Amino acid sequence: CPDMLRVFVIAATVAFSAQTALAADARLNDGAGRWVCQPDKADWPQVLIDFTEDAYRRCDQNTCVTYSIGTVHLDDMTARIEFAPHATFKTANSGGSYQETIKIAGATLQTSGVCAYRGLEDIYDPKS
Repeated sequence: CPDMLRVFVIAATVAFSAQTALAADARLNDGAGRWVCQPDKADWPQVLIDFTEDAYRRCDQNTCVTYSIGTVHLDDMTARIEFAPHATFKTANSGGSYQETIKIAGATLQTSGVCAYRGLEDIYDPKS
């Protein structure tokens, strides 16, 4: 059955390549899937953008605060998401480095880090 094994390996490679290409081509303005953003500093909150649940989550070691995703603006391949009354999140439309700005009680807080796309299947996969 070497021919069957060869066909299986080719099919699996094509399927994996297609799945990888889809994830690599994901864009924030598609409004799909889940984006996981790791902060530059360990004491800053992690950001999870979940378009399926219309949720913008900021999670630290103790709790998560969830906001509805506001308007997504695109400027020269940059995505800007408005959330909460006075907060914005900016990154490249395909993810990567981000900057988050939140105005609370007269103070402006800024965080930064790196975002990556995760597919819809990752949201419901208990192994992820």
